Amino acid sequence: MKKAIFTFCMAMMAAMTLSAESYTGTILVTMGGFSRTADVTVTVTPAANGLYELDLEVPVFNFGTMKMYDVPAATVDGVTVYSAERYVSTANYGDLRTVLMARTVDGMMAADVTLPDRNVTMWFNTVGDHFQLPNSNLEAWTASNGEPNRWHGFKTATGTWAWASPAELAQSDDIHEGASGEYSAVITARSAFGTIANGTMTSGRLNAGSTSATNTNNNASTAESYGNDFYMPLYAKPDQFKVWLKYQQGTPVDTNRANVSVKTFDGSYYQEPTDKNYTNLSGSIVGGQIAPCDWTEFTFPMDYDSYAANNAESKGIFITFSTNKNPGKGMAGDMLYIDDMQLVYLASMTDLRYQGTTIQGWDPAVTTYSMELAGTPDLNDFTATIEGASAVLTKSMEQNADGSYRIAVSVVSGDLQTASCYIINVTVPAAKLGDIDGNGMVNITDVMALINYLINGNAINEQNADMNNDGKINITDTTMLISSLLNN
Repeated sequence: MKKAIFTFCMAMMAAMTLSAESYTGTILVTMGGFSRTADVTVTVTPAANGLYELDLEVPVFNFGTMKMYDVPAATVDGVTVYSAERYVSTANYGDLRTVLMARTVDGMMAADVTLPDRNVTMWFNTVGDHFQLPNSNLEAWTASNGEPNRWHGFKTATGTWAWASPAELAQSDDIHEGASGEYSAVITARSAFGTIANGTMTSGRLNAGSTSATNTNNNASTAESYGNDFYMPLYAKPDQFKVWLKYQQGTPVDTNRANVSVKTFDGSYYQEPTDKNYTNLSGSIVGGQIAPCDWTEFTFPMDYDSYAANNAESKGIFITFSTNKNPGKGMAGDMLYIDDMQLVYLASMTDLRYQGTTIQGWDPAVTTYSMELAGTPDLNDFTATIEGASAVLTKSMEQNADGSYRIAVSVVSGDLQTASCYIINVTVPAAKLGDIDGNGMVNITDVMALINYLINGNAINEQNADMNNDGKINITDTTMLISSLLNN
């Protein structure tokens, strides 16, 4: 019966005429301490009843074709979340309890599938590095100029004095423990004509337009060009910027600091050092001054609130590393090593409420709750507080065969990689005919409540008011209620 509850042949036949979406990517399956990967396709087909069928072929561990029927979905800000718990047929293991948490956006999907009774987890992902920085681990280098792909120093600079800058951006095999690759980048400050040229690496383009270190014609800019090497697009707002750094001074000076600058902006022109007040910024990291250190992973939080008045969209990200926070300062031989950058997108739920009150027993680590409500639950009654600048909250509800409800309240990170789903199992007590005000008793107060409903439309427990169970509430129900009171 358990599978039959969720399988409706008529809905399946109707779904064949509707448009299906397919997502092809890699699935990681972990079972019994062993993990295997495979390239697979997940197909999502809408059914005529407003629900969805999800088909997943799992060639590893002999799971075969797994189909989950009648899956509810909710869409907010372009992100669609599918959440369901079903018994699903497998090739070698029979029907297994399967918990699905899938999310899609812009033709991409990430999905967690858990089979609790077999201690199996599956992770499916087509997102890849879409929400990350290109060449973030600095492993790819351009042979023609000796700079890391998509990152730039003075070898690709413009400006009259670009040829004269002695500052260096170079490949290094000095890497941190646990590094993702074999190389890091190192920028080095040099002295030229009595002036310190800061070592610089930027996602934009350098311009050397003056012999004065403080002249803003010497800058790093976005070059105002979409889709080229000097522009890094954003598809969601990151909450943190992580990077591994190592800073060594040529001559120790206590007050000298290296600098990390990260700005989000609307895609139009921006430069640092700035030559005017730019109102196209939407966010910036907090901090960024680096004291001398061995390899250290830094996590910089993003600040969007301080830029809210600009009303600027976050369409691009602009990043610059420098051996000193001030142009022309520092000492010759200052070196900043850079490796393994990451944009972090948060998604957490800090409070879950019903009708404005935190649900009983709320704990972010606990994902399943139970409550009893009179009548059909209203999703608008469930609200939550979430963290994450691009995190999305979705809510969906389905009714079980026994009349209870499964409510899924989910929070998903902007890059789809992180998701939390909280389940509220709602039971509805059997109708107590005549208890119009829902206080557990049937008396003259209920008669007055029903009359006020018929005259003024006052709120009542409509399930208990339908005395003759005809799906309507009218004077006949009032007469039957009065008669039942007189006869008892």
